[in-house]
This record gives sequence, structure tokens and C-alpha cells, in this order.
Amino acid sequence: MQKSIAARIGTTRVRGSGFVSAVARWTGLVLACSWCVARAGSGGPGDSEAMLLLDLLERKGILTRQEAEQARTELASRRTVSLEEFARQSKVQFSRWVDRVDFSGDARLRFEHRSGENGQAGGGDRLEMNRWRYRLRAGAQIEFSEQLRAGVQFQSGTSGRSGNVTFGGDSGPWGRGDDGVYLNQLYLRWTPVSWFGATAGRQPNPFQATSLVWDPDLQPEGLSETFRYARGGWEWTVTLGQFLYDEAPRDNPFGGGPAEADAYLFMQQVGLRYRFHANWSAAVSPLLHVYSRGGDSFRGPFVGTTPANSVGINDLMVLEVPWELRYSGGPWPVRVYGDFAVNLQGQERARAAGTPRYEDEKYGWLAGVEVGSGRRKGEWRIRAAYQWSGLYALDPNLVDTDAFDSRVNMRGVIVEGTYLFTDFLQMNLTYAHGERNRKALPTGAVGDLGGTPGTAYLDDYRLFQADLNLRF
Repeated sequence: MQKSIAARIGTTRVRGSGFVSAVARWTGLVLACSWCVARAGSGGPGDSEAMLLLDLLERKGILTRQEAEQARTELASRRTVSLEEFARQSKVQFSRWVDRVDFSGDARLRFEHRSGENGQAGGGDRLEMNRWRYRLRAGAQIEFSEQLRAGVQFQSGTSGRSGNVTFGGDSGPWGRGDDGVYLNQLYLRWTPVSWFGATAGRQPNPFQATSLVWDPDLQPEGLSETFRYARGGWEWTVTLGQFLYDEAPRDNPFGGGPAEADAYLFMQQVGLRYRFHANWSAAVSPLLHVYSRGGDSFRGPFVGTTPANSVGINDLMVLEVPWELRYSGGPWPVRVYGDFAVNLQGQERARAAGTPRYEDEKYGWLAGVEVGSGRRKGEWRIRAAYQWSGLYALDPNLVDTDAFDSRVNMRGVIVEGTYLFTDFLQMNLTYAHGERNRKALPTGAVGDLGGTPGTAYLDDYRLFQADLNLRF
């Protein structure tokens, strides 16, 4: 409509007497004001289009400068009233102390294949799983002021390390027993100054870590504090965390029974990033995990052969050192990254498991490369890594559930590719192939492939995932 009106005005010539010219001007004024108000009544792009039309009418002599200014004034008045009326009639209302609310979420459809062999059974005893799955997450960031913010997020799935729900996994056809929505995040963040912030509640992981040590879906519960300092090309970050790992309901039970104590995880990280060129930067972020007690669910000793002793957190003090070298110039950004981990109490953990001769199984490491950004429409990203972990090196309750089925004492490759069809729709393909690292030792028995003693000796593990992700 705008193009046709502008085209006609562009070819119009006002001729004849002053009376005719006056009639033409007033007719143009009425039509222009009516059309501008109609276009701008709801705000947005129509405002700029109306202003352009008024400029065109003024340049062609149909409207005088004074008449055009009157129309612009009227347009501004109508627009202000319209926005106020919209706010008044809005169906969504927030408390007056809420400054801003940002909603976001994502939905994922996945096909997944997992398989592995029982390393203790002859004849190639193999277990395979093929599943169609989904994950849904939705939440909001709430800003009360520049210093105080809150976050809340809901997610499908009950596991702390996975929000996946399997299609057809309920009893009966199309049951809904697994299709619940659960609280995934609930936290309050306070940033009184630019260099310090504190967070309380169930929160996103505030630490720099890799899937060697931490599953990316984990949301720790407790307190964290972050200090930042930047000068020149240097940036220092200190992050501290005090998390409740497992709550023991009876610290002092009746009848003189055994007392239980809450389990805590204390974390300290010092991060250093240096930008030594406009397109080059390097970072290293040592992170120390300190465990306190064992709660009522994770008391050791850890052995790794049955579900009961595959989750123990006895004798754990893990130091990991994630690092990266990043190049951001050119059409394809490149990142070389890795992680090294050592359990400073690995010898004690091996002795408690009855295998003192394997005290050296206290190390883990990861090395990988990533090419591409994969952030906007048409962009892609490829990531490949090799991972190695000893049986007594890591907390088996925190490691990634996908890469090697929540197991330790594993080694192998992980390859991932991403392509964005649009800014909000992307495809991910993941492949992993791992094997038992030390053949005489188990791998743990709590992964998706089962928790029986036999599958605690997992071999020839393979994973394939095809994901379709929608962000909103």
C-alpha cells in the first residue's frame, strides 16, 4: 500500500488556481494524517514509514512545512497514547519492583543409539539401545534492579545429568508417567559492584569445566561467588562454590543408630585469560574440588563393580586444569582446548577399593579441537576430542552421561557436528567410541546400559545421536 501511494504522489503535479492548490494540499494533509495514524497506531515499523511519507509529501509541495510539522506532532501524540493504552490493557502484569523479564527456552528431538559389550563374558555378549527422545526447557530471567536478578527454569526429565524423556517409555500406549516438568534452576544473583557477584540457589554451573569432569546439564545447589579483574589484555577471575552435594535427613537418629552427615562439595577456581592479539587469546583455569563427608547416598568405599559401590565419593580431592587457545579471525573461528585432572587422594581411593597396586589410576585428560562458530543461520561447527580417565581419578556422579555412558576407566573419541538452518533451528550429530582403559578394572555400573555387575566391565562402547534443536 505504501509503495503505491508514494508512486502516485511522486508523479502528481499540482496545477491550476490557488483554490485548486489549496484543496489539493488540504486533501493531501487529511489523507496523509489518516494513513500515518493508521500505520502507526500500534507502534513499530509503521512509525518510520509514516514519517517517510510525510517527508515525501512536503518535498513534492503537496504539504507545506508547517502542515507537515503539524502532522508529525499529531503522529507523535497518537503514538504515545497508543503505547500507554497498550500497556494499560496488557494481559501480562508484573509487580512494580520488576524492571525487566526475559523469557527463553528450547526444545530438542533426538534419535539415540547406544551399544556396548560385556567385557567379562565370552562370545561377544552385546547390549544395544535405540531410543527416540525429547527434552524441553523453559524459564525466565527476572531483573529487579541493576544489582539484583533472579532466574527460574523448568525442564523435563528427573535426572540431574539429563533432561531426556524417552518416547514410549511409559506403561501402556502413550502414557504420561515420564512426561513431567521439574524445577531445574531457581536462584538469586546479587552484583553490587562490577567486579563481584554472588549467587544463591539451584544455579547454572559457574565454573569453567569440560565433560571430562562435569556433565554440562548439572545445576549445583548452594552458594557461589565470582571476582573479576581486567587490565589491558589480561582478565583474572576467581570463582568459589559451596554446594550441598547430598542431604542426610537424620544427623542424630533415635536409638543410638549410626549418625549421618550432609555431604558438601567446595570448589575454588582461578581463571586467567590473555588476549595477546586482536584475534588470538589463551586461557587456563585451575579448579579444585574438595569433598566433605558422604551423606546418606554416596558413602564409600568406591569400587565400581555394582550400583551400590559405583557412586562412592570417599577419598576425592580432584584438581582439574581446563585450558584453551582461541582464534577468532577469518570466516572459521578455531579453538584448541583440553583438560587435565588428578585426584590428589587417588592412592587412598585405590586402597579403599582393595586395589593398592593401581594407585596410578588417578589421572584423566582430554584434548580436542573445534572449528566454526555455529551461532547464526547458515553457520556450522565441528568438534573432535580424545578422552582418557583412570578409575580413581574422577567423581563418577559428575562425569558426562553421553560421552562414555557415565563411566570412568574409559578412553576414546568424541566427534560432534552442528549446522544452523535458522537462528533458532539447528541440527546436531554426535558420535563416540570408547573402550575400557585398564582391562583388569571395572568401569562403574550406573550408566544407561545397565547397572548389573556384568556391565560394570563395559567394552567397545558406541554412541550416535541425531538432534533437532529449536530455541525460543
